[in-house]
Amino acid sequence: MKDHVLNFLKKYKYHFLIWAVYITYEIIFLWLLTGSFASPGAYTFTYIFYILLFYFHANILLRYTLRSPNKILKFSLVFLILIELILFVFLKHQLDFIFYKDADNLSLKGYEFCRVSLSRMIYRFIYFTVYSTGYYFLIRISQQRQQVEEMKQQEIKNLIQEKEIKNELALTQNAFIRSQINPGFLISTLDYLYHETLGPAPVAAKSISSLSDIMEYALSKEASSGFVKLEKEIGLIENFLLLHQTRQVHQAQLKFSYTKESLMMEFIPLILMTLTENILKHGELDDPDKPAEIKINYENSILSIETSNRQAINSKIPGHGIGVKNIKDRLFLAYGETAVFKYSLDSKNYFHTSIKVHI
Repeated sequence: MKDHVLNFLKKYKYHFLIWAVYITYEIIFLWLLTGSFASPGAYTFTYIFYILLFYFHANILLRYTLRSPNKILKFSLVFLILIELILFVFLKHQLDFIFYKDADNLSLKGYEFCRVSLSRMIYRFIYFTVYSTGYYFLIRISQQRQQVEEMKQQEIKNLIQEKEIKNELALTQNAFIRSQINPGFLISTLDYLYHETLGPAPVAAKSISSLSDIMEYALSKEASSGFVKLEKEIGLIENFLLLHQTRQVHQAQLKFSYTKESLMMEFIPLILMTLTENILKHGELDDPDKPAEIKINYENSILSIETSNRQAINSKIPGHGIGVKNIKDRLFLAYGETAVFKYSLDSKNYFHTSIKVHI
């Protein structure tokens, strides 16, 4: 309740401020003019009455007539304002009778009241309804400008999205053209290079063989399908790590372990590759006593994939990158709420990831 009141006061603080300034000004002006004050109750109920008239006229009468699709209601606005005036005069008379009946400068009986007080009431009615009408159109114009601005912003967003879609289409077309290269030709060429280098350069031949296996798997229909056996993904990672170690002067310290039960589990492709690339890119892998780890386990219908590595100095946290976001999105699309993906950086500067999927 308290929060609602505070939010209300915060939202309409300028209304309260303007009314407070206006009421103070008018009370002081009337005091200088007449030399006397009315009772606090009279001021309270009189100005509450004027304020209600102000907002009723703007937020109810004008709003629901001018914005109505009913033409009859719009044309009846003058008649409705006349009714509003009659109700105002009647209620104001009752308030005056209650709060000013003891005042010496006001007669509540006879012709004097009708002629002077009625003209004063009509003047006050016109005074507040004119300002109320101005307030209504000011708010209306502000809302229309805001709507136009929102439409412009939405139009800009649509143009940006359209441009992005066109760029993505162009990239897709380029990728499609590149994919027209015969995969069999690439594999055959790599196989040829393997046999040519097997004798004089066995280490290079082994690297070519690993690259051939990676290319063959990446270009296969199996890799582009929804799910693959983890045995294939694990083989991909082992070949990838072999290639990486061949290119390095110092061996990357990384332990890769998995259970026999996990090999036959089907899983979405290339998730392990993304995790491995993050470790090699962001991890500090030069200490044999503090190696990075990739563990895969299947137990009680839960497939668990966990990684850990020391974070390299000045390296960004992988959790903020595209790769980890891609993992989250793909797991959700494939498994929904049955998959849980967590990542964190602990106090010892170790980055951990954990995937658990109910299969």
